[in-house]
Amino acid sequence: MKKKIVAILSALLCVCMLAACGGSGGGSASGGSASGSASSTGGSGGSGEPEVVLEFGHIQNPGHALYIAPEELKTLVEERSEGRIQLNIYPASQLGSAREMMEQVTMGTLDITFADASDWASALNLPELGVFNLPFLNKDLASQIKVINEIIPDAVPEMLEGTGLKLLTTYSNGIRQPLLKNHPINTLEDIKGLKMRTPETEMYVNLWNALGASTVTSAWSEAYTVLQQGVADAVEADDVGLVSMNLQEIGKYMSKIGHLSQAYIVLINEEKWNSIPEDLQQILVECLAENQAKQLADREALGIEAEQTIADAGVEINEVSDTERQRMRDACQSIYDKYADEYGLADLIAQMEALNG
Repeated sequence: MKKKIVAILSALLCVCMLAACGGSGGGSASGGSASGSASSTGGSGGSGEPEVVLEFGHIQNPGHALYIAPEELKTLVEERSEGRIQLNIYPASQLGSAREMMEQVTMGTLDITFADASDWASALNLPELGVFNLPFLNKDLASQIKVINEIIPDAVPEMLEGTGLKLLTTYSNGIRQPLLKNHPINTLEDIKGLKMRTPETEMYVNLWNALGASTVTSAWSEAYTVLQQGVADAVEADDVGLVSMNLQEIGKYMSKIGHLSQAYIVLINEEKWNSIPEDLQQILVECLAENQAKQLADREALGIEAEQTIADAGVEINEVSDTERQRMRDACQSIYDKYADEYGLADLIAQMEALNG
């Protein structure tokens, strides 16, 4: 009887092993946590494999304007190249913090990421880039989009020379506003002594210090906890960003001072770019231009929707007078002076201010 049982078990074991072997021969796994998988069309010599695989990591969560744009770029590029290019997206800080991914792109272990100009300035030790995030430079999206379309395409590549990075495109991350727990901001004096959560970026810290606040720096992924636990009295971000982190659940006031506009610069490792065949580079250039135009056009509607979500959560939203906003801008004059005098960017600042009328 025992021999019979052993024989049956042995037979079953053989069947399982054969099934396992058969199952492992059907191709490789997809790209892990990346959105999408290897394209099944196109490729060199009809092999079905892409000629170029690009890895794009970022910190934004689903629903955010800067989550949507790369996903749309992926679809556009893979369709337009007929599968010869595969673009894998790793959102929501899967590959690390914004700073870590910027470093990865610089080293070539990641191909593409984006961050606002001030973050790139810190990561690359290239302070000139922060000029595009000067405080109170752009009050609305219309003037910010002019800077993105008319200034950045020429100015940024010059600044990037020798860094090993190449400008791909620029997105709008809207205009940052503070969300507060205890009281709104109506005047400059309302900012005095406020504990404001900011990124660990020189421009943000200097801005809020100039306005009289103290800063609590943290990763964006920690913003909810920092505000919830009272480590900070307020956070600041664009309207879509606030909603993407559900910060409207904690904050009670949003004051529209428009202290900082965010141009999100998308960079690729230059060595990686140079390895791409010229015809595929051209496809990428065309897709990037189309993708940027759509992102800029869509950003306003997404902001309106996000602000409505914030209001529906019971957050009190208030405008700040032009007089008080100018007082806040004047309080930050030393930051402007530094970029004009120390970095020699007075003419560039004047060009951007002229776009604001």
